[in-house]
Amino acid sequence: MHKKHSLPTCAGIALTLLVWADAVARADVSWSYNWTPVPSQVNAASGGPGYLTLTNEPGGSATGSSNTVITNIQAFSTAPPSNPAVFDSTSTVSFNLQLEDLASHMSDKLTFSGYFSGTLTAESSNIQLKFVSPTSETITLGGNTYAVMVGTFTPPGPPKDNNSGSLNAFVTVTALNSGGGTISGGSGTPEPATLTLACLAFPFVGLYGWRRRRAV
Repeated sequence: MHKKHSLPTCAGIALTLLVWADAVARADVSWSYNWTPVPSQVNAASGGPGYLTLTNEPGGSATGSSNTVITNIQAFSTAPPSNPAVFDSTSTVSFNLQLEDLASHMSDKLTFSGYFSGTLTAESSNIQLKFVSPTSETITLGGNTYAVMVGTFTPPGPPKDNNSGSLNAFVTVTALNSGGGTISGGSGTPEPATLTLACLAFPFVGLYGWRRRRAV
């Protein structure tokens, strides 16, 4: 025997699906990014000859929160141990991020700044990266928030080993209405799936009210 659901139950199910579909639609936020290190080569401030090269990685796109590769770092030096190449606070570098919300085509630019410190020789690498700007920034694009946090720095290996270092960043994407907040920067137009379920839910509610009036 099939169990019959009351009209209020059916309406409740439809309204629940309505909220769920809207949340799913807002969670699938697509965006594009492009990191650019400036400069692409950082020379030693003093001591023997040495420099670091930073790759300009191709831009990409993602849906939802994702890790991104900022740059890969390679060390070069012919300096002897007695006169290493020295990097200090004048060995500055910036990492520029161009980020775009693909649905709204709104974009913005973020910059993270720092400098390399340490020493480098033909057979050794002791390089660190220190930031002078905040390592996390948050922006709002197309009604979604993007929290960008610079992550792990892996120092490059000795020049003779050709082992590259790297730097990454994690981007956390949150739809502003996912936690009950207000959507800003968008049109506020419901998703197609939301409209469909609304059409299913409201007749149930109206029919239930009509039957209650008939029963009185």
